[in-house]
Amino acid sequence: MKPNNNFVTWFRSVAPYVNVFHGRTFVVVFSGEVIADEKPAELFHDFNVLASLCVRLVLVHGAPPQIDSRLKERKLHPEYVKGARVTDALTLQFVKETIGRVRFEIEALLSMELSNPPIANSAVRIANGNFITAHPIGVEDGMDLMYTGEIRKVDAESIR
Repeated sequence: MKPNNNFVTWFRSVAPYVNVFHGRTFVVVFSGEVIADEKPAELFHDFNVLASLCVRLVLVHGAPPQIDSRLKERKLHPEYVKGARVTDALTLQFVKETIGRVRFEIEALLSMELSNPPIANSAVRIANGNFITAHPIGVEDGMDLMYTGEIRKVDAESIR
């Protein structure tokens, strides 16, 4: 049997990183466009591979395209001030529902079985929570942004 020299060369080049990143935490921030993409499963497969190598992942996702789509379905046209959506009570309800759907989709993608040995039967454990505290932005350029907020605190210890 002839060895696959390309694989051997590749494996030798990545092997040192397996040990270096074992037990480390990666914070991965990605936009809602990633979830809206036709093939997000490939990225989430990569996340599963990292988890199987004992890399702890903290995934931080956006959802603007999904929120905008949901608001458009309801014929709501949000206003923006300095790039921030003005979030009234009704918009906030749709934002929360949409974020929940996106989170559920992400969890489903992470739960897909890894079918390629040696990572078959690997399991990714998922925890989510209210690890970020925000406070209202308030009034910008004479416009009350209502429920639109900015990060006040990240509970890093609980995330760990």
